[in-house]
Amino acid sequence: MGKSPLNVNQVKTLRKLLEEKPLDSLLLNLGVDLMLRSSDLLQLRIKDVMNESGTPKTEVKVRQKKTGRTTLSIPLSPNSIKVIKRFLSDKEQEDFIFKGQLSHLSRKPITTQQYARIVKRWLKNLLGIEDVDRYSTHSLRKTKPSVIYEKTHNVDAVRRLLGQSSITATNEYLGVTDNASLDLARTINV
Repeated sequence: MGKSPLNVNQVKTLRKLLEEKPLDSLLLNLGVDLMLRSSDLLQLRIKDVMNESGTPKTEVKVRQKKTGRTTLSIPLSPNSIKVIKRFLSDKEQEDFIFKGQLSHLSRKPITTQQYARIVKRWLKNLLGIEDVDRYSTHSLRKTKPSVIYEKTHNVDAVRRLLGQSSITATNEYLGVTDNASLDLARTINV
């Protein structure tokens, strides 16, 4: 099944605790909303989430490196839009969103390793999770699809949102087992 997704309460708690930290707040909100792999998330530029007029976009499309596919137009939540307005309104369109503290020395975003350390720090220090090895940056990518699946049981919709090629891969990604399928069948009477 891979890494565990965060649950809704964990995301809400982190949003509140990271409210005053621009990089962390952007990583959390856009990581959950856009459901991207860390390599794609970290390559986002201001122009990907903001119009030239300085207003946040309401939907974002990204070409995924791994698959070469462009994602559907993924809607940004009010949380992401608020964070974008707050922290990115005075930035240049070509700048990376996730620039590190030494970004003035290099024009690069933070690394996937830095991102991983940030997420582990949130889980351990802010949420008090002891077994942080169950989680990773991929947990953020997996959070929203898991909630969508939990509420709708629509694997194909989740597959499309993630840009995956097969329902089988999405089932494995979500950890949908034969037992889970049978449990659904047992709860629905026609």
